[in-house]
Amino acid sequence: MIFIVAILAITIPNSTCHRRRSRRSDFSDTHDTEQNFRDLCSRTDRSDVCLNILKSELHRFDNSDNRDIIDSVIDLATDKSKVIGDQLDQWFRDSNDDNLKEKYHSCSNNYNDVERNLQEMHRNLDSDDYRRISDQIDDAEERLDECKREFGSNSFDPGHVGDRNNELKLYLDMVRAASDHL
Repeated sequence: MIFIVAILAITIPNSTCHRRRSRRSDFSDTHDTEQNFRDLCSRTDRSDVCLNILKSELHRFDNSDNRDIIDSVIDLATDKSKVIGDQLDQWFRDSNDDNLKEKYHSCSNNYNDVERNLQEMHRNLDSDDYRRISDQIDDAEERLDECKREFGSNSFDPGHVGDRNNELKLYLDMVRAASDHL
């Protein structure tokens, strides 16, 4: 009986200490990740919006190193691009205005190209070819600019495609800011 009590006395404090240590480690990891987010977002044009996006998606970030962050930010950009591209496809199908249909179709094609650029960024990241990531970002931004030109400054834009382009450009800025430090 004394032997069992001795074993319990030894193991309980050790397991309790281990839990405390792991909580501190979790806090430290979260704090490091948030600090990396702040550093990353400070290198974008819209740092507050960037930080809100990343904090809302904290569960996507397993690690706080730059490589993990850029991988996750590319995933976020890909998801956003797919959502906008799907919306453009839906507007194309729903519109009765041939002029708008043409614009939505053209923009949808551009968003497909952006998605391919984002997939290529993942491949470049996996192969440690970081310089090409910047080239892919430039190409994706050009596709978004083409879509923006479709609608022009005075054109009827019921879907606010220009706003959606600007939103995706922020994600691309985040990828660029993260990739510049690899």
